[in-house]
Amino acid sequence: MSRILFKQMSEPLVSITSAIYNEESYLLDMIKSVFAQTFTDWELILVDDGSTDNSLEVARSIDDSRIRLFANPQNMGRSKTLNRITTLARGKYIARMDADDICSMTRIAKQVELIESEPDVDVVGTGMCYLDSTDKPVGYMYAEPSHRQICRRPSRTFGISHGSLLGKKTWFEKNLYDESISLAIDFNLFFRTYKHSTFANVPEPLYYYRLDKSFSLKQQWVAREASARFLFNHYKQAGNWWRAFANWFVQYGKFAATVLMFSTGLRKKLMARRFERLSDADMACYNQEICKIKSAKLPLRSDVQEG
Repeated sequence: MSRILFKQMSEPLVSITSAIYNEESYLLDMIKSVFAQTFTDWELILVDDGSTDNSLEVARSIDDSRIRLFANPQNMGRSKTLNRITTLARGKYIARMDADDICSMTRIAKQVELIESEPDVDVVGTGMCYLDSTDKPVGYMYAEPSHRQICRRPSRTFGISHGSLLGKKTWFEKNLYDESISLAIDFNLFFRTYKHSTFANVPEPLYYYRLDKSFSLKQQWVAREASARFLFNHYKQAGNWWRAFANWFVQYGKFAATVLMFSTGLRKKLMARRFERLSDADMACYNQEICKIKSAKLPLRSDVQEG
């Protein structure tokens, strides 16, 4: 049995959740951004997935009854851990968050406002602000708001960010992650559900994404291979062999293009295609919020000193 470390409290409206694996350098920043939310009716569920660094100790250092901390007995993988988190959540809504990212202080409030005002919506994402290796904002992406726009090219991509998701717990319970794959689990989930779900976005960038850390050839290979396999199987089962082979080819073609750009020193140019450049005014605004979040004081246990 895994260890469970939490204090009982009343059910919150939103369960903010994160699966942790070797994120000791970034975890406190993520937690600070949760504590900085203007929306206050939340719990924070953290599940450590067999980290080999000090991630679990970092999480244990926070003394607040709104945090529920769990530890898998061994590394179970992201899909299984996120499915476990769904069963642990007590809120009406579940908000996803990657352990190495940060969110804007108004993120949860604006997502709750949207999903409460539009009952047909199942999950809500946000726009993105991209950070470099020094946490300097380098660009942004406004997200398209409607389901039709988000799902315009379903076999290629979905215009909604998994890390920024806030959705109905009932939707996550009905639509589990595929535990047979380790990457591209969000694309797989969206592809399997978009025809019987309603997605939406708060367009403005409310999620700070550490781009450099998340983009490597190994990750790209695993994600493309997984995507190629499930797209091929999907269209093959539908009897559409042409689309099965076409989508298989597109996924491996994208990986080949990525390898070419990496090998020719164009990695930064490839990543820059994801976003628009920031104006000086926008950069100052984002920097101010990031600094405010990072300088926040957390309620630490009495035997812990904040570094």
